[in-house]
Amino acid sequence: MMVSTSGAAAGAHAGMTAAEAPARCGSVLMVGTHPSTKGGIRMLVEGYRDHGLFRRAPVRFVPTHWERTQLQKALIAITGWFRVAWALVRLDRPLVHVHLSSQASFWRKAVICVMARIARRPYLLHVHGGRFMRFYEESGPRSRWFIRRIFARAALVLALTEDWRTRLSRMCPEARIEILPNGVPLPALSERASGLPPRVLFLGVLHPAKGTFDLVRAFARIAPRFPEWQLVCAGSGAIEETQSLAAELGVADRVECTGWLDARAKKTVLAEATVFALPSYAEGLPMALLEGMSWGLPAIATPVGGIPGTIHPPHNGLLVPPGDVDALAGALSELMGSRERRAALGTAARATIEREFSLDASIEQLLRIYSRFGIATS
Repeated sequence: MMVSTSGAAAGAHAGMTAAEAPARCGSVLMVGTHPSTKGGIRMLVEGYRDHGLFRRAPVRFVPTHWERTQLQKALIAITGWFRVAWALVRLDRPLVHVHLSSQASFWRKAVICVMARIARRPYLLHVHGGRFMRFYEESGPRSRWFIRRIFARAALVLALTEDWRTRLSRMCPEARIEILPNGVPLPALSERASGLPPRVLFLGVLHPAKGTFDLVRAFARIAPRFPEWQLVCAGSGAIEETQSLAAELGVADRVECTGWLDARAKKTVLAEATVFALPSYAEGLPMALLEGMSWGLPAIATPVGGIPGTIHPPHNGLLVPPGDVDALAGALSELMGSRERRAALGTAARATIEREFSLDASIEQLLRIYSRFGIATS
């Protein structure tokens, strides 16, 4: 996959003076969310770890967030800040790799960025989350200035897609930005389950912004035509509200809410799924969608964030406008009613992941980025 850079980024790595060249680093200090926390950042870091990044480069990981009570979250953040401060002193010339999204995630990580600047160490900003630009636009003038400052002073900003590179570049023209797509492992398709009732799978936080309620409404509209089909909503969040809506619409016996799943249980629901649906209102590049496609599932999503750069109708999936329950019901009906259509889209979806979003390729690209800062990799 071609790597795009902004004009500023290109200038940062070609024809630079010695003073402008990236600082030489000996190790990586990666900062993100705790491994037991839900969400895309955790999934990506877990994938990096499990597929060898931490063995092939000298990476130390420090969490600054954990899904606990507000007091516990504050204590974990403060503990993480102290651990980062200590690592900045003790590690061999660390490059600070910061995973961040919007709201509190940004402000927690901004402290890390300031600490890195004080220690005269370069930092990478790895931007996740589909609501970052909304967070920026809704912030006050001083907050927007500070956000731009954090981005402008980053040694490199990593965007998930070309669309996000463009948005971030407009927000902060001084930022050096490159694209590093999310990557997912490639499961063996022989692990796909058979002989089960056909299932539409939603995987993520159950929430109106994720289109969960739209999906239940769309499924209920066509459920009488497809009596053998089920809808599985896998994830934490508005579980009771989702179940209540399904009961109100008369499909409670055909809508299952699993709650949050660990890695093994998530693999099971993906292996048992027939169609994947994620009708979100905002996204970056959702890991759940990439995972569904990696299993060869035909996918229905919305043209938000980086999704239009991943799903290209009618070749490898279907896109519907966010909030359009009629269109969503139509897309579901199209796939639920045709085994051949499902097979064609699923095969193309898997090929897209193999070609553009494999975790191995993502790690190789990240290792090349690390090496530009003088970090020894293998």
